[in-house]
Amino acid sequence: MRKEIIQYLDQRPDLKFIIREQPHWYRKLSRNPASIQELEEEAKTFYGQTFGQRVDRLNGQIESFSKLLQLFAKQ
Repeated sequence: MRKEIIQYLDQRPDLKFIIREQPHWYRKLSRNPASIQELEEEAKTFYGQTFGQRVDRLNGQIESFSKLLQLFAKQ
């Protein structure tokens, strides 16, 4: 793997973790260093940072809060 890719991964431990969990990324980056952007997109999905995942998480929090309010309103 190229030195600049290794240095970039040293600065991004989240990406390094994904490479350790999914070794096919190591092979893919060794053959095509430009696929680092694909790895970053995969990391967003893996860590739940995509827009859809954030909306779902927010929706779940709102539902939990509304259930809590309903619980207190009954008492």
